[in-house]
Amino acid sequence: MIITFIRTAIFYFITIIAIRIMGKRQIGQLEPTELVVTIIISELATIPIQDIDTPIINTLISIFSLVAFEIFVSVISMKSQALRYSVSGKYSVLIDDGKINVDEMRKVQLTVDELMEELRQKGILNPSDVQYCILETSGKMSVFPKKTTAKDSMPVILISDGKVVKNNMKNMGLSKKDLENLVQIKYKKKIEDLLMLLYSKDTFTAMDKEGASL
Repeated sequence: MIITFIRTAIFYFITIIAIRIMGKRQIGQLEPTELVVTIIISELATIPIQDIDTPIINTLISIFSLVAFEIFVSVISMKSQALRYSVSGKYSVLIDDGKINVDEMRKVQLTVDELMEELRQKGILNPSDVQYCILETSGKMSVFPKKTTAKDSMPVILISDGKVVKNNMKNMGLSKKDLENLVQIKYKKKIEDLLMLLYSKDTFTAMDKEGASL
């Protein structure tokens, strides 16, 4: 009994440390890879608790290997948009100016009942009262009512972490050369010098690598 108690205490703290090392958020805000790693770590931790013949070191190696792998993927994802979108996915606009985007609903496999439940939890009874409803990569929904949101205020991310967001750029009819010229003329910077460039209501908002507005 004492051995079981000690092993339980050890893996209680080891699991907390592992999650803290990953530096992540609340369960409801976890990205898919983070949630998978969290579940696997929890499952691994129960094995040596239930079976006292299982060497603790084997489980520790498995847990911290998973943590190292998750940190590695997170670092690479910060550098690679393709990997970030492949691993974490992209946000989906489910309602735009009161109109439900049926194609996006099908892509994310969300039913109307589930959408309405989310809207009711935000205090909204009618989709036509919503300017934007966005399904974030964490699985949470961001809802912006028409009463408090201007029709054309949905910001478009053109540069993220010093890299061009190609789809958004093409949707706006811009080429990479156009964007390079804009950044050079307006901010005296190069694209890779910017942390973010947003476009909303005919206005560009830029932040440098330190997170300061330009």
